[in-house]
Amino acid sequence: MSEILKCEEITKKFGGLTALNKVSFNVDRGEIFGIIGPNGSGKTTLLNVITGLLKPEEGRILLDSKDITNLKPHERVKLGIARMFQGMRVFPYLPVYLNVELVARAVYGDVRLARAKTSWALTMSGLLPEAGELPTKLTPYKLRMLEFARILVSNPKVALLDEPFAGLTSGEAETMIDLVKKFNSLGITFVVVEHKLRYLMKIANRVMVLNQGVKIAEGKPEDVVRNPQVIEVYLGVS
Repeated sequence: MSEILKCEEITKKFGGLTALNKVSFNVDRGEIFGIIGPNGSGKTTLLNVITGLLKPEEGRILLDSKDITNLKPHERVKLGIARMFQGMRVFPYLPVYLNVELVARAVYGDVRLARAKTSWALTMSGLLPEAGELPTKLTPYKLRMLEFARILVSNPKVALLDEPFAGLTSGEAETMIDLVKKFNSLGITFVVVEHKLRYLMKIANRVMVLNQGVKIAEGKPEDVVRNPQVIEVYLGVS
């Protein structure tokens, strides 16, 4: 299986704080790759570096063997990187339909194609009935679906999900898991950031564990949960 995303020796500092310290990993094409760690471990910072919102002090990022380290965020989107944020990053006072269509227009340029893709993405995410609603009227679950629709409409190679299960009921989380599995089977590679290992155990092929900006473990989920360092970080026992 060929790799689609590769991070080499990523280091990110904020003043005197090292948020990421020489973090390296690769994601294979068609994989669901999980990133887990306690709060403050560097998970979201890593996604911000991959998407171009932050520039690393050291290291490089490759997408399909192309060095994208110095590209702007919108350039990375056009190359196939999409992102679901931890908090709401939609336009709150634009209807659901326009929130998705704006992404589609930016990616495709053609208005008719953008509208067709928008209707498809809203149908796939179950949001077509809410197409005329404002995001401020949506439940946390529907907001997650709106973020997911914005990912789908950009036709990504790699989708980065930042804590997609936060604030969801167990039933809603299962629906999200089913959606991720479905679109993974259709060719989208996923990188899922979570701090609850039980969800990643259900979907991830491999998991990387961060702690205080350092990679402390990587492997199959069932192996990672038995790693002594991971147990110590999560349970405080050695």
